[in-house]
Amino acid sequence: MEALGENFVGYNDEVRRSEQFGLAFLRFALPYVPGHVFTIEPGCYFIPELIESWKAEGKFTDFINYGKLEKYMPTGGIRIEDNILITAGGHKVLGSPIPKTVREIEELCSPV
Repeated sequence: MEALGENFVGYNDEVRRSEQFGLAFLRFALPYVPGHVFTIEPGCYFIPELIESWKAEGKFTDFINYGKLEKYMPTGGIRIEDNILITAGGHKVLGSPIPKTVREIEELCSPV
């Protein structure tokens, strides 16, 4: 979608990109129709420079335990991605199921 331009693919003359925080970065706001395929990509990324800056400024201490975060910084983060087909009756996950629970992911990442 990025190569085509999100404003061209995900919006039209009636559906415009929102300026509201949190919605302004949505790539697709048109109604879903059968045949559309999307990736659902929840992720958590550890950006050392940004985290160090926030920590030094005392930002987001109600939400981030910087001491505990240190343990996870070397991983860089994680993204769990599914490809979803919109169907007449709902949706279908394309491809084989992937690990999603903490236990499943830890088992996948652990040395045998």
